[in-house]
Amino acid sequence: MEKYLVFLVIAIVAIAVIQIVRVYEVASKLRGGKVEETITKTENTVNGNLFILFMVLFFGGIIWMMIVYGNGGMGDAASVHGEEIDWLLALNWWIILPVFFITNALLFSFARIYLYSPDRKALYFAHSNKLEMIWTMLPSMALAVIIIFGLKTWNSVMNPEDKGTVIEVYGQQFNWTARYSGADNKLGRADYKLITNDNPLGVITQKNIENSYAYLEAKIKKIEKKLEENKVGDEYILPDAKVKELTDKIESLKRQIYRIKGGIDGRLEASLMKNSDDDVITRELHLIKGKTYTFQFRSKDIIHSAWFPHFRAQMNCVPGMMTYFTFTPTKTTKEVREDEFTKEHYAWITEEHNKRKRVIGEEEENIDFDFVLMCNKICGASHYNMQMKVIVETEEEFKKWIESQKTLAGKSVKYWGGQSVAQK
Repeated sequence: MEKYLVFLVIAIVAIAVIQIVRVYEVASKLRGGKVEETITKTENTVNGNLFILFMVLFFGGIIWMMIVYGNGGMGDAASVHGEEIDWLLALNWWIILPVFFITNALLFSFARIYLYSPDRKALYFAHSNKLEMIWTMLPSMALAVIIIFGLKTWNSVMNPEDKGTVIEVYGQQFNWTARYSGADNKLGRADYKLITNDNPLGVITQKNIENSYAYLEAKIKKIEKKLEENKVGDEYILPDAKVKELTDKIESLKRQIYRIKGGIDGRLEASLMKNSDDDVITRELHLIKGKTYTFQFRSKDIIHSAWFPHFRAQMNCVPGMMTYFTFTPTKTTKEVREDEFTKEHYAWITEEHNKRKRVIGEEEENIDFDFVLMCNKICGASHYNMQMKVIVETEEEFKKWIESQKTLAGKSVKYWGGQSVAQK
């Protein structure tokens, strides 16, 4: 009801404004036959000067923001292809910015230069093929340059010669999980039908198949027990809708077991399932500087977007399909932290953060730079919190970390060496 009242009030105000304008026009005609007041030369000059003033402030503000915020707070690219992306973006700016400043300077300057004068007669200029050709060809040539270099960069980024080490990045509301392919550089097969609390990625192993059977059968027994406890003779004391919901759930779980038996169990060779034995699942992503990685993306629920802002890499994670992206990090986390721009930027962030800490009485803390994997698709209420820490380090540091992990087979990890399988 309130919405309708608001709409009615807005409509009444609009009608009132229209009527006032009409009354003003009629009154102007009665006074002297003129609808608009005569604008003096002084008023025109003031308006023209204000256009120039606005242009100076407008351009000054843009240049200031480009100097202060031009890199978006992320610093230089930290990957091989990221440097190409930044160069391509800079090329776009070198083409766009001169056009922007020239056209807007003309727009505001003409408002001052060509002030209204009753003694000036406008030139009637109908058409010019030469002018049409100029302003058609110049933008076309600029776009051709952008497109050619863009396609060249795209092909080099999306079709690298070396695929490097394979890592799976698995997205779900609202977290990321990483799976390293291990010494064989081959990720084990996965299937959504095997997803359980103990196997969140649905990786196919004989043990996980048996665990899925046990998990589904336990759920069926639990529901059957609940139905049995609420049964008197041949009748249920539960509402019919609830009974139907529970029996439908049992049928759904039985269909899941049938699909596992018909589509997975016994249909995958043991050698393929062994690819999973050396896989390593982690909640933190560690990479070696200078080493190439191919990321395989999957999603459990809805479309997410894996975004590595500092590496200039992004790829959608789509349920039911795999997507890929390859890049090579060129800076360690430690190196970026020691960069002067990063030090200044994070000193400011730490100060602003601790201002709020002091207001609410919490202990202050120091915030250090870290590479991060974020979700760049709005995926739900906790989308803002869907982040994974990414650490780029030396080979020795990575070796120490990876050997502290466990494989899917439950064994200790033995580092497989600095070179990828594709490089050997």
